[in-house]
Amino acid sequence: MNKLLRVARTEVLEHWRQPSMIAVLVVNYLVWIGLFGAAAVGMDRATALPGGHELLRAQASAAGLNLDLALGMLVSTYGAMVFTNLPLYVAIMSCYSVIHDRKSGTLPFLMLAPLSRRRLLLGKLAGALAIPLGLHVVLVGGSALALGALPLLAPYRAMLGGSPAWWLAFLVGAPASAAFVGALGTVISALSGDVRTSMQYTSFFIGLLSLGFGYALVDGIRWGALPQLAFAGACAAAAALTLSLGAQLISRDLPPS
Repeated sequence: MNKLLRVARTEVLEHWRQPSMIAVLVVNYLVWIGLFGAAAVGMDRATALPGGHELLRAQASAAGLNLDLALGMLVSTYGAMVFTNLPLYVAIMSCYSVIHDRKSGTLPFLMLAPLSRRRLLLGKLAGALAIPLGLHVVLVGGSALALGALPLLAPYRAMLGGSPAWWLAFLVGAPASAAFVGALGTVISALSGDVRTSMQYTSFFIGLLSLGFGYALVDGIRWGALPQLAFAGACAAAAALTLSLGAQLISRDLPPS
């Protein structure tokens, strides 16, 4: 087996031994999908009744809202929140990878293995990405297609799986941003002396960055496919540079000769 894949597989197995963490990730997805889905389905059913659409529009107007604008904000917020989850979860899973090996005493042995330090961190990043990416594909993809099939949301179908730009954001941009954020997580893990410190930095700085990426991906859908490709390319390049920096930082864990 390729040494890089072996590292990734080890990371995946390590995460799989923590079912409570995976359960939290799934529940968080289901909460957001359930909230937005219930609102969208409820309004869609209301407008299917005779005169329902006019009644809903009148109720929104009475509340000082434009129905079309409110629906657009609903779709945009839903997309941004679920797209934020992937980079955030990868960051959480990667932020203690180096610390775990350092605390368990296995990091010096990994450093002496016939595998470059950069590829070692790349394998750890791939392992941190695997489970969240699977959840992203199944839960975000399935829910977006289901919401996009609602007649009420037909005008916003381009942001719910109905455009090439959305698919690029979903399959390329989101994983690329997750790779960059995950690479930052590995660097934070290499710099931190304990899990608490690593989690604090990850929760604050990378949490805000992940949220920004989520909104950038969704808002960028309206601009077409090329901006999505440019965004993904920039994230991939930033991830590569960050991993190179992390490879230098973990050199301090080499045992003395």
